[in-house]
Amino acid sequence: MPNIDTSAPDAGLAIPELDPLFDPRSVAVVGASPDSFYSGNLVANLLGYGFEGTLYPVNPGRDEVWGRECYDDIDDVPETVDVVVVSVPREYVVDVVAAAGDRGVPSALVLTAGFSEADEEGIELESQLAETAAETGIRVVGPNCIGVMAARGATLTSTCSREPAPGRIGLVSQSGALAFTTFFERAADRDLHFSHIVSTGNEADLTLTDYVAYLAVQETVDVICTYVEGIDDPERFMRVAEQATRIGTPVLTVKVGRSELAEEATLSHTGSLTGSDDAWEAAFDQTGVQRVPDIPDLLSRANAHTAYGAPDGDRVCIASTSGGLASLLADMAAERDLALPAIEGETEQKLLDVEELLTYGGFTNPADIRGYGAEALPAIADAVLSDDAFDAYVFAIGLPGTDERAETIADDLQSIVAAAADPVYVLWTGRKAPEDPTVTPPYARLRESVPVYEDPGRCLDAVASTTTYAADRDRVLGRPPDASARRPLTSRRSTFRGGAS
Repeated sequence: MPNIDTSAPDAGLAIPELDPLFDPRSVAVVGASPDSFYSGNLVANLLGYGFEGTLYPVNPGRDEVWGRECYDDIDDVPETVDVVVVSVPREYVVDVVAAAGDRGVPSALVLTAGFSEADEEGIELESQLAETAAETGIRVVGPNCIGVMAARGATLTSTCSREPAPGRIGLVSQSGALAFTTFFERAADRDLHFSHIVSTGNEADLTLTDYVAYLAVQETVDVICTYVEGIDDPERFMRVAEQATRIGTPVLTVKVGRSELAEEATLSHTGSLTGSDDAWEAAFDQTGVQRVPDIPDLLSRANAHTAYGAPDGDRVCIASTSGGLASLLADMAAERDLALPAIEGETEQKLLDVEELLTYGGFTNPADIRGYGAEALPAIADAVLSDDAFDAYVFAIGLPGTDERAETIADDLQSIVAAAADPVYVLWTGRKAPEDPTVTPPYARLRESVPVYEDPGRCLDAVASTTTYAADRDRVLGRPPDASARRPLTSRRSTFRGGAS
C-alpha cells in the first residue's frame, strides 16, 4: 500500500474513523442473553475467537451472564466503550443508540431487524435512527445486519462457524447471510482468508461506500470485494472507488439485479431497488471497479490480488503438461484479451536443452511440456522466467494432486513461485481427493502458501483480473482525480437505488 494523504479534502472522499468498531478495547452488548441466538452467539464468538478487551453485558432482566456482572442500562456501564452492540426489540433501538451517542460511544452495531425492510413503522424508526446518529456523532452499522469481523481485531457476529484467520481481503456485503456463510465458508475451505468482513444491513448511517473508503487505506487490505444490491449515492461511490483504484487497492464486485426477478427479490429483502444495469456498467468502467459474475469468481480473482502485485502488462507464458489443456488455455487467453507472445530465441533453446522434455522441433505458447515436464519444472522455470517478453506465467498441471509424484511437483512449484520476480499462477486440474482423508494432499499443502486454481477458466480470469486492474489504474492515474464522477451517467441517481436506505 503506497503512502497517501488520507485527509481527503473532498468531503466525498472522507474516510470514516472505524478503528473502534473493528478493533475495540471494550464492548457493551445491550440485550445480552445466552438464550438469544443473535446476542448469545455473538458473545460466544467474540470471547471464543480471542477478544482480549472488556465485555459489558447490558440486560435489566439479569444480574449476571457469562460470569460477568450484567448492567441495567448503557449509562450504568463503568466506562465509555468503543462499540455498543444493540440486540433489543426495534422500538427500543433508537433510545439505546441515543444514550450511547450522548455518552460519547463512537460506534454502534444494530443487529435488530424490522426497520425499512419491514413496514411503515420500521421506515419511520430507521429515519429516527439516522437522525440520532447524525445528531450525536455515533457511527451506526445496520440496522438489520449480522455483524462485522476484523481478523486482527474483534469478531462481532452471531454467524461465524470457525475462528477467522488473518487474510488480506476486505469484504463488504449488503447480504449478511452471504457474507458470513457463503463468502467466509467457501474462502476458508480454500485457505483463503479475510482481513475484514462487513454486513452493512440497511445502512441507516454507515454505507457500503463508507466501508470501501475505510478499507482502501488499511495496511492489511490488498483488495476489496463487495456484494452490491443498491447504493443511494452512486456519485460518491464512484469517487471513492476511483480513489481506491488510484492508491493501489482493487475493488471487485458482484452486483445483483440484472434480471427483473433479481430486482424483485432484492426489493423484498432490503427495500432497495437495484437500479439500471447499464448505468452500473458505465460507473464501474469509469472508475476501474471490476464486475464479477458470481461468488467463486470473486474469491478466485481476489486470491490473485492478495498474492501478486499488478503485473507490468498482459503478456502471459503458459506451460502445460497436457497438449489438450494447452489448446484450451490458448482459446481462453484470447477470450480474455491476454497476449501469448512466442517462445523463441534463447528461451526456446533452453527448453530444447531440457532432456526430460523429449521435444523435437520447437515450442509454441502455450508450451506443451507433456507429463515429462513435471519432472523438470525447475529447469523449465529457469528458462522462461528470465525472458522479458512475459509479464506473468501459468504452470498448468494436468496430473493427480495426491500421489508421491505430486509431492515433488508441489515442492518445485512452491520454490518457483517464491523465487519468481513476476506472478506465477498454478493451475492443477488432476485428482484432488486423497485415499486417506486424514492426510493433507500435496496440492492442498501448496495451496496454503500459493494460490492453486483447479478450473482453467477461473485461473485465467484471475490472471486477467490483475492485468485489467493494472491497465485501469494507469488509465485512472492519467486523468484528473474525480473526473469520472463529474461525467454524466446514463441514468438518474434514483435509478441506482430507491426506497429507504
